[in-house]
Amino acid sequence: MIKGRTISLRPFGDADIEPLYRKSIDLESRGPWYPLPTASLTKMRKNFTDNGLWSPELGNFAIVDENDRLVGQAIWWKLTGSIGADMELGYRVFDPADRGKGIASEAVDLLGGWLFDGQPINRLQLVIHVDNAPSHRVAEKCGYTKQATAREAWYHKGKWHDVDVFTITRAEYERRRVAPKA
Repeated sequence: MIKGRTISLRPFGDADIEPLYRKSIDLESRGPWYPLPTASLTKMRKNFTDNGLWSPELGNFAIVDENDRLVGQAIWWKLTGSIGADMELGYRVFDPADRGKGIASEAVDLLGGWLFDGQPINRLQLVIHVDNAPSHRVAEKCGYTKQATAREAWYHKGKWHDVDVFTITRAEYERRRVAPKA
């Protein structure tokens, strides 16, 4: 478990799979920018049974509060064949009432630190829909720098969308880690 100030990241457990799936198919929980689900509950359970939603190329953490209430998920995956970041991060806070409270920022920061501490990587990236102002704030709050806008790079709800690519390097993360907190 990776403990933060107000939330923790932990591996998903068996009891989390059905609630995770229910949040995945709940359009309000998904928000306007999170991709639509591609797996059934049966497939998600099989993936959990086979690998705990974990592999050398992908990690999937539950975001939980101090009472172990499932409030979201934080995901990382290795990028291959491209110049740029070594890994991409994704995150989601399920309940709209929990959004805007710093949960996503804390999760991104915790996950970034965990990856930089444990992996031989130099860059992380976030890919964010151009209209997703809350996620832009998460990226900026966590020290990520906007690198580019990828035009019509993401297909969602029947059309192509632009996305912004934000990155942080190991050195940038380390400078933030040692800087006094305001």
